[in-house]
Amino acid sequence: MMANAAPSADVTLEGIITNTTCDVSVNNGLATLNVGVYKASSFTPNTQQGSVALPVELTNCADETGALIIQGQSASSDPSKQLFTAATGDTVGFMIKDANDVQVAESQNVALDVTSADTNSYSFNVGMGTTDATPAAGSYSVPVTVAYIVN
Repeated sequence: MMANAAPSADVTLEGIITNTTCDVSVNNGLATLNVGVYKASSFTPNTQQGSVALPVELTNCADETGALIIQGQSASSDPSKQLFTAATGDTVGFMIKDANDVQVAESQNVALDVTSADTNSYSFNVGMGTTDATPAAGSYSVPVTVAYIVN
C-alpha cells in the first residue's frame, strides 16, 4: 500500500538573535529532564502538575541586562501559550514556572541581569499539563530551546 503525498506542507521556522557574550547551559548539560509520572485523574486543565527544577547557568558573561526565553511549540487549544507541546494540535505537554512561581508562556521574556563572568544561575520549574479534563495516558516529550537575549 502506498501513501499519497500532499501537494504542499507547512513548516515553522524559529531563530534567535542576541548580543550576549554569555555561554548558556541548561539542565547541567543533560539533554533530557524527567519531570515524573502522574495519574491522569490528578490533572486539572491548564494547571501545572508537578515541579522539577530546570537549572540554567550563564557563564563568561559581561555585565549585561537581558532576559531568558523558552522557545518551542505551544498547544493551539491554549491561547495563553503556556502549554509546551510536541505539535500545536496536541493537548498534553509541559508547563514551566519562573523563579517567582509564575507560569511562563512560549517566547516570553523572563528578566535576568548578569553581573559576573562567573556562573550566574537561574532555575525554572517544570511540570506536566493538559487542556483536557482527563489527559490520555502515554509518554510525552517536547523539545524546547532556552536562550539568553540581550539587546
